[in-house]
Amino acid sequence: MKMFKKIVSTFLVLLLILSLLSGCSSSSNSSKSSSENNNTSQKTVTLRFMWWGGDNRHKATLDAISLYEKEHPNVKINAEYGGVTDYLQKLITQLSSGTAPDLVQIDVTWLQQLFSQGDFFADLSKLKDIDVSAFDQNFLKSYCYVDNKLIGLPTGINNSAMYINKDFFDKFGIDDKTVWTWDNLLQTAKMVHEKDKNAYLLDADSTICDYILVTYVGQKTGNQWVNDDYTLGFDKQTLTEAFKYLNSLFEAGAIEPFSQSAPYEGKPDQNPLWLNGQTGMLWNWSSIYANVKSNIKNLSMALPPIDPNAKQTGIVVRPSQLIAINKDSKNMDEAAKFLNWFFTNSEAIKTLKDVRGVPATENARKILSDNNLLDSVLTDNANQAMEKMSPPENGISGNQELEKINTDIIQELAYKKITPEQAADKLINTYKQKLPEIKNQQ
Repeated sequence: MKMFKKIVSTFLVLLLILSLLSGCSSSSNSSKSSSENNNTSQKTVTLRFMWWGGDNRHKATLDAISLYEKEHPNVKINAEYGGVTDYLQKLITQLSSGTAPDLVQIDVTWLQQLFSQGDFFADLSKLKDIDVSAFDQNFLKSYCYVDNKLIGLPTGINNSAMYINKDFFDKFGIDDKTVWTWDNLLQTAKMVHEKDKNAYLLDADSTICDYILVTYVGQKTGNQWVNDDYTLGFDKQTLTEAFKYLNSLFEAGAIEPFSQSAPYEGKPDQNPLWLNGQTGMLWNWSSIYANVKSNIKNLSMALPPIDPNAKQTGIVVRPSQLIAINKDSKNMDEAAKFLNWFFTNSEAIKTLKDVRGVPATENARKILSDNNLLDSVLTDNANQAMEKMSPPENGISGNQELEKINTDIIQELAYKKITPEQAADKLINTYKQKLPEIKNQQ
């Protein structure tokens, strides 16, 4: 009996030792596993993010990046930013050579041209770290998909708008609540320039004159600028009429002569006449509101001119930009996490405010409104635009090569090298050569 008790006692001791050894081993393994996971999570990752914009957008985006880096000390984001001039060509070169950043800001009007060069972007709907439910799904489907792939997320709601310097309007007795038509725009411009030869109603370069041309034609025809089948959405008579109207603005002194404003081609919001209050209106996109507001304190907004008999308004509403992920990114998961944070994190939303226009998610708009960070002038203009918006512009109508043809011909018209009739002929003939080339690239 004593022997039996001794055996049992020895057995229990052995069990206790084995249990302690097992626990130590488990603890050691757990500690090792935890250490390994911690080391993995702290692996340094470097991302590149490229965008264009003005100083306000740059600062806010850099501040957001700094905030993310503080929250995620293992992630470093290299910012690559500047103006929009030559941005698209630089991006195409980088994508084609395999040197593009992980995250890139792109314009929806570039999608057709970018995809004619290759398939460069990740399908964001397939990335587990991105929640697309925060966005209006119809808005995404209308603008952000190509071949059933979600190419990018919209940074904001962007619309064509007229920025108004209220001090200029007060000086010339113009009501900033005027509903603009092509006729009263021309008559008001004549009145301004007759009163002061150094003042111009419109701050415009060749690109803004292209907005005028395309909008005028679209209101007359009710068509896309270029049809889906790559044929012209207008006839010679309508195009000639549009060039005549544009020429009448030049002759009336509505627009500063291009010979004087040439240094500010592509950046009319930096023209000293606009900054000094010698021009009263800037036709541009609502997404640059923050930058314009920083220079013109007494600012109002209106919709572009609409013909009373217009077949469509020509008012464009679309994403401010898209942010896409390079499908060849070596850090796809981290890029997706940052992109999701960029659009959904409350502190990021409050940091970015409206530097890319009215935010594209309802939650972001609510956060900004609750914190008095969303300007009512901007939101009221966006609401007006959405009430009067035209059908979405097709891809070919926003083609950058076609826009370059337009602006080159507008320059010739402004310098009186050609007549409106000749401008219409030249544009149509050039398009007839160019459109088949573009079609064959698709």
